[in-house]
Amino acid sequence: MKKYKVVIRAFTLRRDVAVSLILAEILKRKGCDVVIASCRNFTRLIKYWNPDAIIINTIGQVDNCRNLAPQAAIILFGGEGGNKKEASEAKIFSKRLSSYEKIDKVLLWGIASKNFFHELMPNADHSKLLICGNPRLDLTKYSQSKKNSHRKTIGFIGRYHTLNRYNRIPAIFSMQNYGKREVVTLQVENYFSMIKLMHRILDETEYKISIRPHPLEAPEGYDFMLTKKPFKGRVEIDDSLDLAHWTAKQKVIVAPSSTSFFESYLLDIPVINIDYLTNNIEVNKKLTPNAALSQSVSYNPTDYDEAMGLLLKDDLIPLTAEVADIHLDTYHGYKDSGSSIMKSANAILLCLKSRKRPKGYCLPYFLLDFIDAIYYKREIWRDPLHKNFNYYKRFHIMPKYFNKIVSDILKQDEES
Repeated sequence: MKKYKVVIRAFTLRRDVAVSLILAEILKRKGCDVVIASCRNFTRLIKYWNPDAIIINTIGQVDNCRNLAPQAAIILFGGEGGNKKEASEAKIFSKRLSSYEKIDKVLLWGIASKNFFHELMPNADHSKLLICGNPRLDLTKYSQSKKNSHRKTIGFIGRYHTLNRYNRIPAIFSMQNYGKREVVTLQVENYFSMIKLMHRILDETEYKISIRPHPLEAPEGYDFMLTKKPFKGRVEIDDSLDLAHWTAKQKVIVAPSSTSFFESYLLDIPVINIDYLTNNIEVNKKLTPNAALSQSVSYNPTDYDEAMGLLLKDDLIPLTAEVADIHLDTYHGYKDSGSSIMKSANAILLCLKSRKRPKGYCLPYFLLDFIDAIYYKREIWRDPLHKNFNYYKRFHIMPKYFNKIVSDILKQDEES
């Protein structure tokens, strides 16, 4: 029998590609042909490769997939799960009932998300729903980074995607709508707070600084720090695919409220939250309540002297909070045993085995791959920052340690 053909849509590079690579490798070892697609080649692949399954991470792609590949299984492998009810998958599907009818499986992060379906869509087919957990947190469960008590790097997490957009669209693009004023102002205040702290660290300590830009930021926006004093030689910009791997290498993390605190929390890396320095405590709770949970497990200095005192401590311990543990359990399924990505892979394989193979004409993959290589070169010629958002297998190489993560996940699954 020919191998099942699977297309995985990795929409946002530094958010989705790491887990997509691991999922793809697991499915390959289970006997599937798998291609990870970006916005650049996704439509072409599902139209001309005739895949058995299409794995998407945004609900907005359901109708497009069903129209272009009517015989394929469509499975939602959410890029942003664990949301409050107003932003949940159930809320979006409740406004797009026809899309829910067209999808075959919805892989959810936690029980809270499933409960929202029962509340908002009580008459829908709930057999499509399966809780698998937050796949990104597998990178903390199976982390290959060894703890080092002598770390000398302070990690700053950027959240300035309006000011420093991945494709360099100016901030005024987002300022067309006056309703964005609060978001833009928040990012400006947070950025100035980060810079002020960085100057003090560089002036008063020997620590180096590592900046991790938001997935929707352009890492190139920070390039001035590589050549300008006082940053030159003391600051690095991390644009790798794996947030958890970077987090594990930091002495402490400094950030505004951000959902990236989950990785720090689970890897026992202390966090200093700058919301109190910018007086944006309540604003963050209103705009991003899940991200604002980071305040409960972070040190919250109220002035820069206090922040520096915390940074200079060699014995700064990570904080814990019951509210964070409950959220991780109910919204992210973290306490459930095993790998989230493995559960997702098993669900995909089960779905494939229960369906008839698609019939019809298809182009060989090597030809589609060659066409994509041409399109990639054209896009890079048009926009050198194309690579900041769009995956390309010959440029974004899978880290070697991912193979060990995959082997550990498969071994655990076989033993369970």
